[in-house]
Amino acid sequence: MSTIRFAMIAIGLFAMAFVGISWASKGFPVMAMKAEPMKPDARIPTFEESVKKGVRKDWENSKTSQSDGDKERDKLRLELLQASIGYKMSPCDDTMKKNLVAAVTSYTLAWGKMAGCGSGRCSGDDKKLDAAAAAFQTPADIRVHTALREAYEQGGVGPTDFPKSVRDNIYLFSRMPFGGEQAACIGARNTQARR
Repeated sequence: MSTIRFAMIAIGLFAMAFVGISWASKGFPVMAMKAEPMKPDARIPTFEESVKKGVRKDWENSKTSQSDGDKERDKLRLELLQASIGYKMSPCDDTMKKNLVAAVTSYTLAWGKMAGCGSGRCSGDDKKLDAAAAAFQTPADIRVHTALREAYEQGGVGPTDFPKSVRDNIYLFSRMPFGGEQAACIGARNTQARR
């Protein structure tokens, strides 16, 4: 038993001596990590370039009403913008209310068709929802949504004014609550009813 132990110790000492002599013959090199600054790559934009692009895009979006170029959606945007402005200027006029309801319904149906939302239910396909969100979030759409929000703030338009097939989708695409009955119109309508 002592012979095996002696042989193992001898082999271990021989291996350590071999490694030590090899290391000494190479000049005792030590592995060291050296930190070097990253080298620029033309394919990767710098932080400054990214910020400038973002600021430029935000500026363009705030100053222009660019759309995605689809003529059908541009027509719907224009109709909804005009109806929203008309209702905002004259919220007690029933014709303006009908125009707004019709324009919102058409716009919502177009959004629902693209998003895969039919008869009040969405398919749950994220790709379709993302495509619809991108198509209906252009600078032109943002301007339309602002005008629609201002029209809704006038009051007088509620979920019951819209066809049942689009009621749920109107809130999904616009994320805007409906305003209540407008106080100024209540008096005018009561007066008309008494006549």
